[in-house]
Amino acid sequence: MEYRPFPDERADEFGAFMRYAFAPADGPYDPDEADDDDTVSERRGLFDAGDDPVAVCAHHYFALRVRGVDREVAGLSAVASPPEHRRRGNVRRLLRESLREYRDRGVDLSVLWPFEYPFYAGYGWATASRYRRLTAPPGQLGFVDDLIATDGDAAGAFRPLDEDDYAAVTPLLAAVADRYDLTMAWTEEWWRERALSGWKTDPFVYGWERDGDLRGLCRYAFDDEPDDADETVMRVFDVAAADDEAWFQLLRFCRNHDSQVGEVRIRAPPDAPLLDLAEDPRAVDCEVETGPMARLVDAAPALEALDPDPATEAALALAVDDPLASWNDAVFDVTVAEGAVSVEPSDGDPDDADAAVDVRALSQLYVGYRSVDEAVRAGGLAAGDGTPLGDGVAAALRALFPPRTTHLREGF
Repeated sequence: MEYRPFPDERADEFGAFMRYAFAPADGPYDPDEADDDDTVSERRGLFDAGDDPVAVCAHHYFALRVRGVDREVAGLSAVASPPEHRRRGNVRRLLRESLREYRDRGVDLSVLWPFEYPFYAGYGWATASRYRRLTAPPGQLGFVDDLIATDGDAAGAFRPLDEDDYAAVTPLLAAVADRYDLTMAWTEEWWRERALSGWKTDPFVYGWERDGDLRGLCRYAFDDEPDDADETVMRVFDVAAADDEAWFQLLRFCRNHDSQVGEVRIRAPPDAPLLDLAEDPRAVDCEVETGPMARLVDAAPALEALDPDPATEAALALAVDDPLASWNDAVFDVTVAEGAVSVEPSDGDPDDADAAVDVRALSQLYVGYRSVDEAVRAGGLAAGDGTPLGDGVAAALRALFPPRTTHLREGF
């Protein structure tokens, strides 16, 4: 088997893989109806000796805010294998080789949207963020009129956004990243090809601005034939708000569609206020859903990139259990001093380590999705011999991995 780039001239084959894996009800792939002009991802395949692909995937490289710093991250998607090649270890090898490629590139973190959480958990990925799915009749959003300005200069203005608005979007995303880790710093290409475009239908994209500054945007579409509603639904699948005022202004924008839709469904940040503010909270549904998964690619340099704040001092032996990346499956001597972290491989016995952690729990600690105490409670973190962490070790890990509010919005 050979892992390598998927040839551009064989894009139809890749498209057929995608169609069978993710949209089989649409029938066999038809290249005459397809749009394979994807300039954002890099396609990869695992090929047998006859040059036939037995598994495929796509890599996306983008910057995410991780603990206050924008870092390059690898987004994994389009993992597929045809039925005749399944259950032969091909996907496992594809994932391992993908991690090796990320490591060679110097990328320390991978993220993905899973089709099934247990499947990717078995390879070391773990949930990295949550979001709220809010559903309400537009009339239930009227409470915003008591919280924000609705006329005059203070009310700002709503306007549609297009390709020429990338310069206005950039500072908005920076403000969002200050609120939520795992916020993506869109490139101009991503703005054009992903934010303004959709898989089957391009979204409407509107922004709210005040004094010439874009403070919020939302991307949405309408469903005239929803399966579970009697009236047209406005589906807001992305919201970026610089602050709560911008969030309420975007809710006002949604409320203003009350003559067109009977229901608004918003994929919102995990802490977005709405439920307790509605006139009738029982008329509003609020579901908390798990989002994408994350995984450390190369634990040692990832840990060394941390910048503890406030500064702490510690020295501990950390045993990492990794089912896929052998370079992580080891014991490391971790030293924290003068605001810097150093990590060195150790030949110590994992049972003697001050702390033992599986790569899933370590990945969640790294991005801030879970606290040390939550990782311990979930069974992913303990002393090397399986006993509870020592007080000093637990304190050092809490200082190294304080929780963060994470919210990765983009699909890929």
